[in-house]
Amino acid sequence: MFKRIISLLFYLSFINAQIALPTFQAVHKPHSTSSPSLYDFTSHTFTNCGATGREGPTLANCKSSYDVSWEDDTDYFNVPSDAGIQYWTVPQTATYTIEVWGAQGGSAGSATGGLGARMKGDFTLSSGTILKILVGQQGGEDTYDGGGGGGTFVVQKTGSNATDITPLIIAGAGGGSNTWSGSPDNGAPGSTGTAGTHGLNNTDGTPGDDGTGGSGSYSSCGAGLLTNGEAAGWYGTSTGGGYAFVNGGMGGNRISDVKVVGGFGGGGSAHGNNCIGGAGGGGYSGGAGSSSYCNSGGGGGSYNSGSNQSNSGGVREDHGQVIITKN
Repeated sequence: MFKRIISLLFYLSFINAQIALPTFQAVHKPHSTSSPSLYDFTSHTFTNCGATGREGPTLANCKSSYDVSWEDDTDYFNVPSDAGIQYWTVPQTATYTIEVWGAQGGSAGSATGGLGARMKGDFTLSSGTILKILVGQQGGEDTYDGGGGGGTFVVQKTGSNATDITPLIIAGAGGGSNTWSGSPDNGAPGSTGTAGTHGLNNTDGTPGDDGTGGSGSYSSCGAGLLTNGEAAGWYGTSTGGGYAFVNGGMGGNRISDVKVVGGFGGGGSAHGNNCIGGAGGGGYSGGAGSSSYCNSGGGGGSYNSGSNQSNSGGVREDHGQVIITKN
């Protein structure tokens, strides 16, 4: 009996050794260091797409200017109502470097329009976020007076209303210049500070501050993020102030029969051939217009909420631009 029990135990041990018991192992998924991308993106330069004057580009203008894979999908890129402000959808959650330049003010005779500011910073953006991008355009030019340049804006869209935005980075534009009897008065440069400025040779009027447009000047003022620039104050004129970003960002319309308009991005317009004075530039806050006959306009203010900032005032000639690079 004892021998049979021993033999049975040996047999069961042998059978158990031949049966492979199931082994359970955790399933290891590759660790992703970043979120999926909606489309391929490394860097892109946003421009005025060939538009000039007080109105910005259309969607068709930008599609003909850019050569990127995402320009044909309005979920990723659009210019709603062809109103000049470019909507760009962030493709991937990541840190992006955004660098913006405000436009130059309009020149007049031998005087040079003020140069736009340059602002740069890093921003952590989430996939699917829509940025509203307005690229400032240069102010109009004429014999005696120059229009204000347009500020360049990058804001985050947070709702369906025009005011549902969060500003990220904005570069102020240069003021319009003036020339009279051969004496040039260059436009004031776009400022890296948040407030707009006066012209280089006048202190009257009130530059905008904290997102407002300039006011109280003899010639037209630049607009800010939130409010329009005040119109020219001579002879009962009620036109010419730049339009705030939240109001579409157009440059000031023409004064009288002269077409020295403000640049898209809130630049004020100027008279042009009567030495009324240069107009204020647009920006986060608007520049003041000329305070009296034959002075230049003030520059627009700027804004930067990014990290690793690098900012410079009065460096940009011609129209503005925006460069966005994924880090």
